[in-house]
Amino acid sequence: MTIADTELLARLGGDQPLDADLTAARDALLARQAAIGDARFAGAVGGTVEILRDRAGVPHVFAGNRADLWYGVGVAMAQDRLWQMDRLRRRALGRQAEVLGPKYLASDIAHRTVGIDRIAAWQPARIDGETHAAVAAFVAGINRQIDRFGADLPIEFRLLGYRPEPFTVGCVVAIARGIWWSLNGRIDRLMAAEAARFLPEAVRQAYLTPEGSENLVLPDGGSLAAGSDDQTGSNNWAVAGGHAPHGKALLAGDPHQPFWVPSSWYEYGLHLPGFDAAGCGHPGFPGLWWGSNGTVAWSLTNNMASTRDLYREEVDPNDPGRYRDGDVWRRFEERRIEIPVRGAAPHALTIRSTVRGPVVNALVPALAEGGEPPLSLRWVGHEPMDDLRASMAIAHATDWRAFRAALRDWSVAVFNFVYADAVGNVGYQMAGRIPVRGRITYGLRDAAEAADRWTGYIPFDGLPHAYNPARGYVASANQRIVPADYPHPIYGAYSQAHRGIRIDQAFAGGPGGRDATIALQNDVKNVRAERLCPGILAVLAGSDDPDAALLSRLLAGWDCRYGLESAGPTAFETFMYHWQRRVLARHMPERLLDLTVQQTGLCVALLADPDTAYFAEGTPAAAVAAARDAVAALRRRLGDDPAGWTWGRVHVAHWPHPLSGPANADAFDVGPAAVAGGSHTVANTGGELPPHGASSGAEYRIVVDFAAPRSFLAVQNIGNSGVPGSPHYRDQFDDWRLGRYHTIHLDRAPVAAAAESRTVIEPG
Repeated sequence: MTIADTELLARLGGDQPLDADLTAARDALLARQAAIGDARFAGAVGGTVEILRDRAGVPHVFAGNRADLWYGVGVAMAQDRLWQMDRLRRRALGRQAEVLGPKYLASDIAHRTVGIDRIAAWQPARIDGETHAAVAAFVAGINRQIDRFGADLPIEFRLLGYRPEPFTVGCVVAIARGIWWSLNGRIDRLMAAEAARFLPEAVRQAYLTPEGSENLVLPDGGSLAAGSDDQTGSNNWAVAGGHAPHGKALLAGDPHQPFWVPSSWYEYGLHLPGFDAAGCGHPGFPGLWWGSNGTVAWSLTNNMASTRDLYREEVDPNDPGRYRDGDVWRRFEERRIEIPVRGAAPHALTIRSTVRGPVVNALVPALAEGGEPPLSLRWVGHEPMDDLRASMAIAHATDWRAFRAALRDWSVAVFNFVYADAVGNVGYQMAGRIPVRGRITYGLRDAAEAADRWTGYIPFDGLPHAYNPARGYVASANQRIVPADYPHPIYGAYSQAHRGIRIDQAFAGGPGGRDATIALQNDVKNVRAERLCPGILAVLAGSDDPDAALLSRLLAGWDCRYGLESAGPTAFETFMYHWQRRVLARHMPERLLDLTVQQTGLCVALLADPDTAYFAEGTPAAAVAAARDAVAALRRRLGDDPAGWTWGRVHVAHWPHPLSGPANADAFDVGPAAVAGGSHTVANTGGELPPHGASSGAEYRIVVDFAAPRSFLAVQNIGNSGVPGSPHYRDQFDDWRLGRYHTIHLDRAPVAAAAESRTVIEPG
């Protein structure tokens, strides 16, 4: 590093904008560091490994055996996403504050309390030999690239002044469990369900019921559900060949997550003699979660079935260090740790545990003003599992039987997998380790209650699945899975079903071909608004309040589409936010409103049946008050002219890099740009809660058409590189906004013909 680089890095981390000369020097530094040109070097491989990067920056790894293949993936992934992978590792192990400061301490406390660091210590020894060897090769590839970087590490390491530690198999385990915890942990939803006790008994079920709960993944299959609206989710569907216009199966998928910089997903291709597959997976974790191998294609969505419980522990009144376990008193296990915090003193943390799991009161809001008794967590993710084996096996499936066999090893997160193949078949499989309890409840459980104990798990063959259903397609969108009479108890915090309803609407006249699939992935019609606007207009109709009348005019002529020039989405979302909080605030303590605002079932039920006894002044009067609040908020933010309240002014994608600042934001951040869609449209872009920005949604889209089995279409929301300055850092952003895709090829010839770079790793 030159002196000039040292000075520039110091300015890049500062709080002052750069002048033109320094900006040019910064951009030159970033471009130099991000460049991935042709290269040849030695590595711990048995044969030659070749990495070809296509025009979207997607690496295709060609190797002669499985270990070498994953070694090459490790090298490529580290070239593109090393700092993100290190951050994911630090998040899981509770070590982000060490380099990023106090802002990340709460995350560290949560992950240390859950104990992912401890899982990462013992799980590697329980991984089967073949899987362990593949993961070890993946890790060796990551470490080889760290060595190749030398002192010229990605810019984030240089700004923060640290070097990444070598990766281990335990690091991969930690990253995986961190992902699973983020997807299936969500213990705040258990507390939100428990908060139903503050409501009148007559409306508790409405509070717990997700909107659109009649829409099911498998209508003929039932599950009980406690519903919420966390504004994240995913879509997937597969259309059987016999129901597609050209007689070949189609598959589509788009995972929804809070928008990160870099993106949550990473595209790559896998190539062995007689085997080609491509798609995307998670940085730091081997395996394609969405993809195709030319014979089989697959996609997943998150399934909200409960894999965790919170137990109220009974404390010994004579000794607060003990808790009841059956007929005996046991002592809480305690471990004391220190969490390093950049720029501050280390944080001392004492973690208590019972036989059920860690005590997690510090991670959830207390419902009672005096606090809750110790709440211990039992989670499937604390158990040994074969998630890494399953993740890598899926891409090798060549038919429905092999696909299901790979998923038998899946434990958490619980997923909805859809499947399509080159012969025209489609299928759905719910995969995960679902505990069986003695009773169904959506909130807290009692450690002393026998009916609340886990008695086993639903067998894999007892999980919902379907193969070539009569309707000709399978689809999921995080909604309930099966009817209430399903033989096994499947319940959890399922999402509202509006995206699922919209997919069914689109397929009602026939699924259509590839163009129709692309149009549906980018569809911005909001079924929630379509369902609720008549009720809103009805409860406001009897009022002479001018604000209520204004809101009614904005909603009455609206087509329920979330286009950028429409004021309808802005008016609808603002009203629903104020209405939801007004409904809950009538009985819910103010301190719990942020916790419970995602429980939307009650506010919708009152619009559908305004005669329900709830508000002393009546539902119509309360709705008019919410309309006044909404219009006042719109005027404060957007001005007095309703013509200016367009969705494009508020629904903006502007995603900051974690190290964003005045000197680097234009190089590190993504956006700002207005984005169509919303939280409940198939083209999911978030924005239900103020300030209604594009905060979460589809970070990746895939469309597989078996009319052309050796290629498919895909797009990310940002780009495949996580390195600021790379031409592929944010080159897909505009394509994603505008509904465009790039082509991913499975055959070597088209990949090589358009390759931007070639990396060769030779034995040595």
